[in-house]
Amino acid sequence: MELTGNTLSAGAALQGAASTSLDMSNVITRVLTVDEARGLPKGALIGDTHGGLTFSDAVAYALEKRSNCGWFEMSAPDGSRWTVIRLNR
Repeated sequence: MELTGNTLSAGAALQGAASTSLDMSNVITRVLTVDEARGLPKGALIGDTHGGLTFSDAVAYALEKRSNCGWFEMSAPDGSRWTVIRLNR
């Protein structure tokens, strides 16, 4: 798994929050296997700037099964678009 070091601002898409600033230094940007996806801790935030294309379909499915809200898009202050998911279970 790989971590980033950016900061993003999220809107209501992140678990009903009106406005949240996320510290992206702990965002996991690479998950290579389904077993690794299953082993991530509850509360982990996983994302990429490629619209989810960094993750295989099997890994994305394993992550989706652990999330209440699924994938959502966010814009970074630099204008880049991120696709992220938070693990709730």
